[in-house]
Amino acid sequence: MINTRNFKKPILAFIDLVWVDIFKDKKLGFIANPGNIDAVKNKLPASISLILLFLTLLFSFFPYITPFSFGTDIQPWSILMVTTYSMSLFYNGYRFQRIFIYLMIPMVFSISLFYVGDNQFSSIRSIAGYFNIVLTPFVFYFILNKYYDLTINFLKLVVITYLIIGLIQTVFDVNFLSLLLNRVSTFGGRGVTSLCPEPTFYGIVCLFLILLFLTLDIKNKNLFICLLVFQILFISKSTMVILLLLIFWFYYAIFKLNAKLFLLLFMFLIIAMVIFITLDSSYYETRVLHLFNKLITNPESLINDGSINSRLGDVYFPIMGFIDNFGMPHGFGSFSNYQATELLKQDIFLHKAMPNDRIMSFYGGILFELGVIGLLIPISYSIILLRAYKKNIKNFLVFFFFLNTILFTAVPASLPLVGIYIAALLYRSDNSANVKYE
Repeated sequence: MINTRNFKKPILAFIDLVWVDIFKDKKLGFIANPGNIDAVKNKLPASISLILLFLTLLFSFFPYITPFSFGTDIQPWSILMVTTYSMSLFYNGYRFQRIFIYLMIPMVFSISLFYVGDNQFSSIRSIAGYFNIVLTPFVFYFILNKYYDLTINFLKLVVITYLIIGLIQTVFDVNFLSLLLNRVSTFGGRGVTSLCPEPTFYGIVCLFLILLFLTLDIKNKNLFICLLVFQILFISKSTMVILLLLIFWFYYAIFKLNAKLFLLLFMFLIIAMVIFITLDSSYYETRVLHLFNKLITNPESLINDGSINSRLGDVYFPIMGFIDNFGMPHGFGSFSNYQATELLKQDIFLHKAMPNDRIMSFYGGILFELGVIGLLIPISYSIILLRAYKKNIKNFLVFFFFLNTILFTAVPASLPLVGIYIAALLYRSDNSANVKYE
């Protein structure tokens, strides 16, 4: 008979850690708090620290730009900068929060899988993503506490920069500043890319910037949120991101129990249905309107749309790989073989491109590559969200469901904006008693 006592102690210890993290704010010797920030003595020259800060902000908020390409969409500059910044913080005696332990376990585990796969480039790219998941929130938690006003001003500048470049591409030249990117992919009916390789990635960047404004205490935040929504709707025109905005609206209406918002959403859908049924097909010049027309007139046909079919497959195959392998890790470089085999067994996802090892889903990639160890990442994010919104459970439910919805879509694990948002939540949880956010 199995002795359950062998399992009881570690399970109870883990539950105690979670309970302490969310509700009791008990500190360990290596845990940071806002009071610890000012106590950190900078042993580096001030000029080097400022340059490192600027480069970290620049490449984290503009992760796709590069003076020369490394053959990937997200360039390695951001992870290089946050790694360097992390080393400088450790050198200066800075300590980290307990929650980062949960994120470090998948990172360390990913290193142990390095030699399992045959594709070393794919392994390095994936491991860099897991380093990003830990180090970016660690660094930006410090930056927000130490340089809050500077970071907020830079954040506003980021929004304006993406907007201006997007407008120039829309009105004058679609390839404006494309030399700063590894590639640019857009075509008729789609929006422009600004400083991102695809309209969808541009929209995802805007979406995470919206989450930052919603999380932090920022003057004139509504103005900048409107500018970001404008970029999603009229400049990037990303169907997937527009759908995510509607999903956020839906979650907000559900969990905030806002009857007025329900009524507005219902009226919008009714009006849209009437308009799209009566309009001639020649009006559907943009891809968003074309797909919305399909949704109203023939929703079954959406699954046959090449892009939608491919995006759904990007979520389906990694999760099925996780289930088929009983939660055991697949490691790196094996996804293309698994997907190629599974494509032959079904007749739904017929628009998948040639299988490759790039998994276009944040959580899908984590679960496929790391197995059950990868579950520590969504669990950690959920704990951080609960800490940030523990005084307002309705807000917690809205952002819990919305964040987890986003991270099942085509968000790369190496996107630093995810980590910046997690850092903003940690900052909020530590300052919510002193600052009015709502």
